[in-house]
Formats: sequence, C-alpha cells, structure tokens
Amino acid sequence: MGWALSGCDSSSEPDPTDYTHPLAEGTPICGRADFDTMFPYAVRSERLPVLVHYYKEVERETALQVLAAVERGWDYHVNQLGMRPALLDHGECGPDEAFDVFVWKGHRSCLVNVLSGEPSTAWDDRRGFMVVDAWGPYGGSELEETVVHEMAHASQAADDWFETPFTFEMSAVFTDQVYANRYIKTYLDDFQAHPDWALDYYDNYNTWYMYGSSLYLLYLKDRFFDGQPQFLSRMWLGSRNPPSAENDPSLNEPDFADALDDLLASQGSSYVDTVPEFSRWRWYTGDHIDDRHFRHFRDGLENLRAAKLALTVDTEARPGTLAITRGAPMLLGSSYLSLSKGPQTPDTLYVSLEAPSDARRRFVVQAVPGLTPDSDGETLDLASGPKLLRFAGGTTRTLIVTVMPTGPYDPDLRDNDRYPFSVVLSAQP
Repeated sequence: MGWALSGCDSSSEPDPTDYTHPLAEGTPICGRADFDTMFPYAVRSERLPVLVHYYKEVERETALQVLAAVERGWDYHVNQLGMRPALLDHGECGPDEAFDVFVWKGHRSCLVNVLSGEPSTAWDDRRGFMVVDAWGPYGGSELEETVVHEMAHASQAADDWFETPFTFEMSAVFTDQVYANRYIKTYLDDFQAHPDWALDYYDNYNTWYMYGSSLYLLYLKDRFFDGQPQFLSRMWLGSRNPPSAENDPSLNEPDFADALDDLLASQGSSYVDTVPEFSRWRWYTGDHIDDRHFRHFRDGLENLRAAKLALTVDTEARPGTLAITRGAPMLLGSSYLSLSKGPQTPDTLYVSLEAPSDARRRFVVQAVPGLTPDSDGETLDLASGPKLLRFAGGTTRTLIVTVMPTGPYDPDLRDNDRYPFSVVLSAQP
C-alpha cells in the first residue's frame, strides 16, 4: 500500500550504459551485507537530509539530476503544500539518518517503500526510502515528475502509512497535477471510464483509476478551497491513526473521509455529501467543459476534453423502461443515462425509479446540463413520486443515478456490491 508508479512515458534519450544493476527488481536493499558493493557511490544534498546512491561512476550526472528532483519535490510538498517531511531513518537504511534514494537501472518501477515507524509518535507513520530507475519507463524526460510524485508518498508515510488504499495515489497525482499546472490525461481516462465504481474503489493497480480519482480532489480544491491545494496537507494530518490498521482496516480511524468531514463541516458538507455534486462535475469534462468547473489550471485542458465520461445509456428519450443491471453502480458509484430529444420526444417526460428493496442504500437522481445559465443541473426527488424532466429545443439531458449509503459510511468497510435499478420514462405521471 502506498507504493507508486508515476505512469509517465519512457524517454527516447540514448542510454549511456549497457548494463543492468546486478540486483533484480524487488530485491531488498536495506541492511544488506554487500550494500557498499551494490551502491558504492553517493551524492548528498547540501541543504536537506537526502542521500542518493548509485552503482556505476558513469551514473553520477543522473544521480545529481535525481537529487535535484528530490530537493524540488521535498520543497514543493513540505514548503508549498504544508505536508510533513519524510522521516529520517536513523541508519536503518544507508550509512546514516538521511532519507535514502537509490538510482537502480533495470528496476523499472519507481517507488517509495517503508521501514519501521517512529516510536515517539502515537500515529502509524513509517520511515521511507525511494527507488528510481532513471532509464526505465518512468524516467527520461518524465524523471522530475516521477520523483516529485514519489516524494508525495514519502510525506504521506510521515502521517499515515495504512490509510484507505486509493488515497495514496489519488493524493499523489493531485499534487502532480498542481505541480505541473495541468491535467494528466492517462489517469483521467481510466477514471472516467468507470463511473459505476465506488469513488474510493481500490482496484489493486489493475488500471489507472485510483490515480485518476485525483479529479475528486481537484473538484474539492475548486469548489470548497478557492483553488488552493493546501487542504490536502490538513486531510493527511487529520487521517493519522494508531498502529494495527494494516491487520484490521476497521482500526483505520480516523480515515481520510473523517478528515474531510472535519474540513468540510464549516461549509455544511461532508465527504459523502459531496459525492452527488461531484458526479455532476464529472459530467462537465470531455465535450461539456465550461468555465464554471475545474477552472484553476491554465494548461492541459485538451486532456480534460479527452477524458470523456463513459455512459451507461445513450439513447433517444421516449416513454419506456431503462433497466440497468450489468454494470450497475457500487455504493458511491454512478450511472449516466444520456437521453437525446428526438422528433417525437415531448418537451417534458416524467421520471421514476424502481429498484430491489435494500436498506443499505438510497438513490440520488440528477439531470444535467442545467437549463438556465445559473444552473449546472437539478436533483429529481423521486422518493415522493415521478418528477418532470424538461427538454429545451434539441437538448440532450443526462440522468445521473448515484448510489448513496443510508447510514454512517466507512470506506474501509465498504463492499463491492452492485445496485441494479430501472428508470421509467412516461408521458404522464
């Protein structure tokens, strides 16, 4: 948990070496009897407790590039975002207490892994170290972004190494995008391809979904924090919990959702409360970008335009029943039903929803886009009966059906059950 790949493209620069490191990817580093043989060279930061190790003398310039990126990442996360600095390891890895970084040709994956915790603290922090393959698929021209991403994990480890799994990559990519001042397409594509998954779904790194869930933090930044990203530091600080959550997720209290509840309380909201509104904001991507949503980046809008939301239904609006079974949403997931106004479509249709009885969930149904300049959509309260869905001219309306909990919510205890439903469209109530 908390390991990270940057997901960046490999470099086309020529490789100045023709070897791979003698240690295989994933081999333990710290505490080895042959440590000095495997990493005989090192460069040390002049202003931070950072030591970058490397194997061949010819790698020195690359090691210096990595060191410069670590220093920039440290400054960014600690001094600009307000995160805690990486914990020093007191010689648990490497020759002294410095934060150790290993330039490792052939490792391919770039990551932060952890050692023991700090015994003087009551929360479950960890001392960390970094591995970087500067010639692999996450190096080259993307090396700085990769290292800055990994420094996010080093700071996370200083607060809480056993948090709800998706939080690590969601947070690190959020900081990547703020650092680069752009949207990163690869991550957002996979996130937008699976709106039926729970917002906080852990897919065990099978896709880039957890990385692309950074879009949720971008929403929070723009919607509640005036475009300022420092709330992330407060979220991690508020997520600190005592040890043992790695063995029993129910002990991960407080978790990131609790921390967000505290941050949003002054604005009358909470983590769960934001989910329906965020499901609307998600629609304002792809072909629906406007000047009211996700508006604080100057660059990379083409990537947001390319991150088109996957639709569950795309059909002409007409009386009938739309049954959503395959791919039905999880708790905190959504289905998007696009209804275009055809020649025979009336200006209004009545909408109702049918679903199997289940005390664990309720459905929130919304319609986008808004039909007036000051609206980005409306909520249809179907619990009290069918409601009107209005069309204007040739407008296409999209129904967003989001599954919400009926009681307290704990992201660590959520299952992956699906909740099928049917939307009924009729000309009369």
